[in-house]
Amino acid sequence: MNKQHLSFIVHFAVAWLLCTSPALAQIDVDAVSESIVRVRAYDDHKVAVEGSGFVVNEEGYVLTNAHLLAKAEGLTVLSLKTGAEVVAQRVFASRAMNLALLHVQGLNLPPLSLSEQGAAVGRVVQTLRFDAAGDVRLSHGTIGRYQDVLGKKAGRPVAHLLQHNALITAKSFGMPLFNECGDVVAINMPDPSSGSWPFRKAKPKAAIFALRSGDIIAALKEREIAHTVVEAECLSAVERAERDKEAAFDSLDVATARADSTSEALEKAEAKEKVTRRMAEREKVRADSLQAANAKADSLEAAAARADSVGKALADSLQAATARADSVGKALADSLQEANAKADSLKVAKEKAAQRLQWGIAAGAGLVLLALFGWWLSSRRKEERLQSAESRVSEAEQTAEAARQTVARAPQPAPFRCLLEGQDSTGRPFALTISALALGDRAGVVLGRSPANAEFIIDHEEVSREHVRFTCVDGELYAEDLNALNGTKVNSRLLNPREQVLLRDNDRLEIGPVVFAVRLVQE
Repeated sequence: MNKQHLSFIVHFAVAWLLCTSPALAQIDVDAVSESIVRVRAYDDHKVAVEGSGFVVNEEGYVLTNAHLLAKAEGLTVLSLKTGAEVVAQRVFASRAMNLALLHVQGLNLPPLSLSEQGAAVGRVVQTLRFDAAGDVRLSHGTIGRYQDVLGKKAGRPVAHLLQHNALITAKSFGMPLFNECGDVVAINMPDPSSGSWPFRKAKPKAAIFALRSGDIIAALKEREIAHTVVEAECLSAVERAERDKEAAFDSLDVATARADSTSEALEKAEAKEKVTRRMAEREKVRADSLQAANAKADSLEAAAARADSVGKALADSLQAATARADSVGKALADSLQEANAKADSLKVAKEKAAQRLQWGIAAGAGLVLLALFGWWLSSRRKEERLQSAESRVSEAEQTAEAARQTVARAPQPAPFRCLLEGQDSTGRPFALTISALALGDRAGVVLGRSPANAEFIIDHEEVSREHVRFTCVDGELYAEDLNALNGTKVNSRLLNPREQVLLRDNDRLEIGPVVFAVRLVQE
């Protein structure tokens, strides 16, 4: 397997990091509830009005709405954590901002942090509300727009508000509004235009007003009240996804470098294999040379045998001559004795030559066996390394296939987000922001009246619990009527139940009595 194949496998194995989309980080309701209190205003020893507040520092200071304090003979705060109701002292109350600060001795509740980050129009926000049983529930929504409360001097705002559509109840005024990072960006309050001060009869509508944290921080600084401000930037889900993608690309570069290193190691192993093969070939040549030496030794042994035969013949002839010439005398006997001595010397030389030949044959055979054992050991090690490399490559291929399947199942963000702004027949405003991440869900998102049935809430009694579904297919947005009682219209055309129709930018969408202008903002 070459270097390009390994790089391709590593890219496939890391690809799932590039396509995962982070979900909205929900706040811990149980933990946050420890900082929430009920604010009760007493008149004639009876509870005249009740709202909410939250602890802003460890010294027992609580932020709430100023309209709860109007004409109150006594004030108390009820801790959701301990259930204890304690008398509270008023520190200040601003009618213009509808903001008040209370002080409670010995409250001992954890404070919440303030932030001006993550509160732009279209951003997701979270808040708390009380259900019918009095339990704390979490609500989600989006910021629709900003609004300023002007003072007596024209052009000089005395309060900076925002509007959102997170569901709350009447007793939830004074609850904190959280950004996606879990920090307080505003405090919920009644609509300033819903009636004269102190707004005690104001009820939550589809668009909820909230005083932005910038005014809260300024009021606390002016009175030198200790508080915590989070300066760190709060990223949206899409921005966090982009950050994670960059980190994944860095991881991909590291994995690619490791794959390149593995490929180089394989190339080095192949080079060592070639060197081992050449050494084996050289040992084979040496073995052939040894075989030729053995052939020469056989030839020398045959020559020695012929020499033995000639010597024996000469000895026999000499003995016969000696027997026939006994009378020749002592000189001939001496000559015969000398010839015998020479024959003995020749025999000793032959035995030494045969012994040296045997040692040479044994040494050559040992070298051949040693060379064959080295070649076998090298081949065995090479086979084990190749099997290990094939096992790692197989594991990488399995990991890449699993990552590919994960990527195929993961939802992809839509190329745009959808902004819905409109009003009903009475002029009541409605605003929704559906993020590109939510539109990327293959099952689509449902708009309706019921939080239990719909992801995006339109709080109107003539809107069905599940009224219409938005689905993004191949970069196009479709609306589907969910058999709603009061019907769905696109550009004044009534849709049949379960009928899907293409939505374009600036289309007119009627959900029951609420008429929206559709805006598709490219991401």
